Amino acid sequence: MTELTSIDGVGPAIAEQLEAAGFETADDVLSSTVDELADVHMIGESSAESILEGDDDGTRGRPSKLEDHWDDIMDAAKVGMSKKGIARTVGIDESTLHDWENKDAKFSESLKRARAVGERRLITSGLYDEDVDTGMARFLLERSYLYVKTEKQEVDLTEERELSFSDEERQKLAGAFEGNPET
Repeated sequence: MTELTSIDGVGPAIAEQLEAAGFETADDVLSSTVDELADVHMIGESSAESILEGDDDGTRGRPSKLEDHWDDIMDAAKVGMSKKGIARTVGIDESTLHDWENKDAKFSESLKRARAVGERRLITSGLYDEDVDTGMARFLLERSYLYVKTEKQEVDLTEERELSFSDEERQKLAGAFEGNPET
């Protein structure tokens, strides 16, 4: 491990790139400018600023848009939108929404609760609000919340048929019922 990895925000890979660019000590790095550091491979301008400010908040790369979209996502979920509809509303791909659910337990729980509010709204509005199209509420519940419509039907299976068998077929059937299928 080199001295450069003692700098907040500099790991082994960045230290290697800094050394390749001619930075030998932590003082060399900390006395440089943002532009000089940003010219080093693998270091962008925001990373250079973080290194010089000693700001190692543990985040690297492009920041997630989750925080920017959190409130809009929850609002869309609370009105009963499908996950695909939520994603469209905030301008992200549905797979991004699923990734955020899988990676962030707090977000996943919040989204479940917000969707439960939306589900409850659809159910209660479909039951109690005369101005609501119950067919549309039912459709949304089926599509967004996987409600399945089931119906029971009585079926009469008392059909009689006359079957005719040859003598040979009767013997085979009789043998099969007696445990001797060869007869």
